[in-house]
Formats: sequence, C-alpha cells, structure tokens
Amino acid sequence: LLTAGPVAGTSYNVTGLSAGTEYTFTVQAVDATGNESTDGPSVTVTTKSSGGGGGGGSGSGSGSSAPQAVSSTTGTAMVAPSAGGIIGLGSEAVVIIPANALQGTSKVEVKVQKADQVPETPAGFKLAGLVYEFSVDGREGYSFAKKVTIKISFDPDLIGDGETPVLQYYDQAQSQWINIGGTVSGTVVSAQVDHLTKFAVMAAVETEEEPPEVPAEVPKDIAGHWAYDNINELVSLGAITGYPDGNFRPDSSITRAEFATVLAKAFKLAPRSGKIFTDTVGHWARDYIATVAANGIVNGYDDTTFGPDDLITREQMAVMIVKAAKLTPAEEENRFADSGSISGWAREAVATATKNGIMSGYPDNTMQPLGNATRAEAVTVIVKALGFKSE
Repeated sequence: LLTAGPVAGTSYNVTGLSAGTEYTFTVQAVDATGNESTDGPSVTVTTKSSGGGGGGGSGSGSGSSAPQAVSSTTGTAMVAPSAGGIIGLGSEAVVIIPANALQGTSKVEVKVQKADQVPETPAGFKLAGLVYEFSVDGREGYSFAKKVTIKISFDPDLIGDGETPVLQYYDQAQSQWINIGGTVSGTVVSAQVDHLTKFAVMAAVETEEEPPEVPAEVPKDIAGHWAYDNINELVSLGAITGYPDGNFRPDSSITRAEFATVLAKAFKLAPRSGKIFTDTVGHWARDYIATVAANGIVNGYDDTTFGPDDLITREQMAVMIVKAAKLTPAEEENRFADSGSISGWAREAVATATKNGIMSGYPDNTMQPLGNATRAEAVTVIVKALGFKSE
C-alpha cells in the first residue's frame, strides 16, 4: 500500500520485488480530511525480469510485450505500425491495416468518418450510400508502405437492375473520382489500396438515347418564317437540328432539357461533371444539364429537381440566357403591361435581356413571362446572346 500523498505528475517506484512475480497494488483515493476510500480501483502489475541470470543465461525472460493489433468499431484508434489493426465506423466503412503497412514506428491515430464535404458525383454514376473519409493523424491522402483493404457497405435499394456497385476514391490532385472496381460480397464492396482519402460506393447509370439528329440542312418548314436566318445559323453551327421528317417545327414549344442542350452546344461549353438531379439520372440530356449547371447557368427547381421535360417559360429562358452570356445586371423596369406577373427571381434577368435587345415583348406590349417559349424564340435569343459572348 502506497500511503504517501500523491502529487500530480509524480512517479512512485516500488523496490524489493521478485522478478517475474505478479503483484496487485490497490490505489485508493484520499479526501481533503485524509479519509481513504474503501472502493478504490485496483491494477495488476507484472514485474519484468532483468535477464542475464547466473551461468551466462540468455535473458529470454525479458517480460516485454509486443504491440497488439487493435480492433475498433468507433471510427478511431491508435495503431502501432508493427501490429496494424482493423478500424471501422461500425460496419459501414472499415480499413484493415496489416502489420508494417504504416510508416514509422510510433503509434498513429487512424480515423474513419462520414465526409462533411462531398465532392460532386462523376457523370454516369450515382452514389449508392454515403461518402467516407479515411485519415492517419488527420492527414487525408496518407500513403502506406504496403496495401491495406477498404470495405464500404452500400444501400441495395439504390442499385438498379443490371447495375454493379463499385468502389471509387477521390483524387484531390486531379479533383475527380477514380473508379477502382472492387469485390462485391452481400452489401459490401472491398478493394486493396495503398493510400487513404475519401471513398464511396457508386453504380453506373444507363442513360436514355439522345433523339436522333438529322443532317444539317435547311428544314422544310421554315421558308418565310420570321426566325428563318436565326434557325439556319444555329443549324449550321450544329447546335440544333430538325426532326427526322425534315421539319423544324419553329412554333412548337421547347423543353428545359432541349434548351439547356442547345445552349451548351451553341456556347461550346466544355463537358463538365456538374449537378446530377434526381430526375435527370438516366435522361438523354443529363450531361448537357450537368454542364450548364456546373457553369452556373441553371440551378434547377431545388437541389434534387430540374424538370427536364417541362416546357421552358420565357422568364426561365431569360435567366438562363443572361447567365450564359454573362451580362451585367440591369435595373428592373416596369415597361411591359404585364410586368407585375414576372416572378421576383426573374425580374432582373428579364430587364437585362430586354435592355440588351436579346428578348423583346409582343405587339400588345406584354412580355408573357409565364408563357412557354417556342423553338423559334429560343433559337433567336441564343443567336442574339452569342453576340455578347466573351472572347
């Protein structure tokens, strides 16, 4: 029993003990009056042999214990490089580190957690679960001396017929996801890697086929139409085509997906992995919509809905074309008889488009902001906006 008053940070040595013999020491708390607690915790200590016994002994009874492999499901653990271990966030995301895979000799903290910031999902894929971040001593991008195993579970309800879940990691240097495939077992995908970063299970999505294009020739039904020249200009640029029957149907309405596609082609926007809305997964215009979204031209109705097959309204068209042409915002004007029906979020865009001559009202001095734009009107505003395109 140690009866000396403990002092914070002080070590106490016990001498005169026999090597290799197990001793139990009881540590008891003492209150301010000097009364000892009767239920203090106890700890068992085994002494270490000093070795070098008589007769030139080998000293094999050193008693020092080697680090043991750890196993944690809390998402974090201190791991000795010489031992390794298994660290997981429950069974959702797990890293299996073999002995001597970690660099150095000192223990390090290995951590698995749900990613706070999730990079954009690459075009052609959808998430089949959460994104997880793996790190060593807070360093994302840690490299191992030899390969470790990553295991991540996925939601089978998010995997469609014919779709295969794969493991992908996020390459910080290239700012893109890298597909590494993996082995599927039940609802878990595993793969061997030599570094840590963000990982996720994804599945490739099949897309609808884009409507067939027809040769770039003058459509049969635009002769004498007020938008004849504008239609021919975009047709020659390959930004829009007619229908397989040779007609253009200039006075037919145009959908939000069709307008986004023509806009992307006319402005020659480089394909980019942007927002994949819930209702654009599998849509023929998904990549064009993702591109205009990545360029800040469109946001969608909300975070998950774009409405690709909805007919585009004139005020929606105004917002998209002003952003595409990067026009300086103009002050709102109450110049149309129906200006009061223009949505608040579109007022500035409508004012900007009309001030720059990209859009105009009708002979009765109305803008008809909630009316559906025609194919001819869409072509015309795009052609006019191209004149403002930054070099």
